[in-house]
Formats: sequence, structure tokens, C-alpha cells
Amino acid sequence: MKAFKISKILVPVDLSANSMLALEHATFMAKLFKADIILAHVMETTVSKLDLGTFTASDKKYAEQIINDKLTQLSTEIRLKTGGKVSYILKAGKISKGIAEATKESNADLIIMGTHGVSGFEEFFIGSNAFRVVTESTVPVITVQTRASKLGFEKILCPIDSSDPSREKVRFIVELAKKYSSKVHILGILSVDDDDAALALDKRLEQVEKHFAKHDISYTMEMVEGENLAKITMKQAKKQSRKEQPTTLEAGCSCVIQ
Repeated sequence: MKAFKISKILVPVDLSANSMLALEHATFMAKLFKADIILAHVMETTVSKLDLGTFTASDKKYAEQIINDKLTQLSTEIRLKTGGKVSYILKAGKISKGIAEATKESNADLIIMGTHGVSGFEEFFIGSNAFRVVTESTVPVITVQTRASKLGFEKILCPIDSSDPSREKVRFIVELAKKYSSKVHILGILSVDDDDAALALDKRLEQVEKHFAKHDISYTMEMVEGENLAKITMKQAKKQSRKEQPTTLEAGCSCVIQ
């Protein structure tokens, strides 16, 4: 299994508190992986809201200048913290589409974004936007919630089912776990009450165990049954969070910081 390399991290920002928290996580990770950071800002075509004021389409040039100034200042601040390369991309249009275009344009390996914001472009990071980015992205996505103020990942929850995409996330988890010295909890999810399916899942879990052991990753494992993979995963994440703050890596190779 080929190792997953993190060399470019894309961070969608709207200058809200939550997007800035996501940027803190990205900055911390960039220092560990010696990765570049690309800031992505998407201006909606109708009206854009900032703490500095509200701008309509007729104020587009003025708004762009203010945003460019802010992103330039932010890039300089992050560059001083990480010592790495920091750049930014300004897009116009729908949020999820703009982020997808920025990801492709920058050739980013990973997206780290806030799930919602108190201020920003028409509630820039609401759940629907984060959901669209996670489900449509061709690279792993880490979504940062407001209460995820602690940097780093002490424990990573890794749900595994019989699907091929489920196994693909393992490469990403290994790289995170090594850099953050994280413990991994492997959650085998059997969605079909069938002997053949159970055997297939057992084989998949055995492969995952061997891969973690090969890379000296500390892990625990359990198997559960159920059809709703998302609900099972989040239930287990909450269970684990009573002990340590977990990171949940979902089937689409995305990541949610609880």
C-alpha cells in the first residue's frame, strides 16, 4: 500500500472565527509535514458579507481589494509561523464549486475547513457546504468544529466496512498517526447479516491490522453490526470522546474533528 504524502494543504477561509480555527489546525499540520498552505476564498456573486461591511455586486472590485489585502496579510503571518510556502486563491461563485476548483488548481493533497461560521459570506461554512465538499472532494477533507480547539489528534477512529474506498483511508490514517503519535481505534462495521460478508470483513480487518503493525501504529479494534454506517460511526466517536478527543475518518476518506 503506497504511503499518502501531505505536501499541500488547502484551507477555505472566510475570515470567520471557525475558519480561522481550521487554519490553526492546518498551520500546526503544515509545520509537522513541512507542507505548503493554500488559502482559498470564494466570493458569491450576489452579496458578500465581512466583518468590515456588506458588499453588493456593484462593489465587487472594492471587495476584492479588501479581501486580497486581508489574505496577503494572513499569508505573511502564517509564513512566519511555518517557515513554508503560503499562497492564496480567490474564486467567485458557489462555495463548494469554488473550493473544488481551487483544490484542482493548486494540486492540494488535503482540505482542512470549518463546518460553519458566525460571520462571513452568507454563513460561509454551514453544514450543507461542508457536506458537499466532503462528498464531492477527490482528496481527503478534515472538517473542524467550533469546539475542536485542541490541536493534534490523540485518538483516531477508523471505521472499516467491506467497500474498497473504506480501505483507502488507511494510508492517510497511518501518516497522521505517525506524525501526531495518535492511537487508532479500528471499527469494523458489518452491514449485512451474511457469513460470506463477515468473512470478507474479517479479511479486510486483518489486512488493516497488519498495515498498522508494520508502521508501529498503536491500535485497538472492535466489530459492530448495523446498516446505518454514519450513525454507527458517530455513536462510536461520541463513545470514544468521553475518554479522549477523537478524529473520525469516514468511508469517503474524510475526517471530522469532534
